[in-house]
Amino acid sequence: MATLSLRMRDDLKAKAQQLASEQGVSLNSYINATLAATVAQAETLAMMGDKFDGVDRDRLRARVMKFMSATQSGPEPTPVEIERAIAGKPDVGGR
Repeated sequence: MATLSLRMRDDLKAKAQQLASEQGVSLNSYINATLAATVAQAETLAMMGDKFDGVDRDRLRARVMKFMSATQSGPEPTPVEIERAIAGKPDVGGR
């Protein structure tokens, strides 16, 4: 594991320490978790960008909005229902 000396503004450190304390973790753990989440987000966005390369984004947006407009209160959809909605197939379960 690498050791890193980090310089940051005093007010930023105080705010980060407060957030870490609220989560019941050390500042070191909080910074590691926050950095890991940021890296994972960047990697996911890069992967999704590659996956959606060449996709008609207006059509995709319309499909997502159609799905979202059909949502209703109740139990969460099953993974199968989500996959069917993503594929644009009708829902057999009546939801």
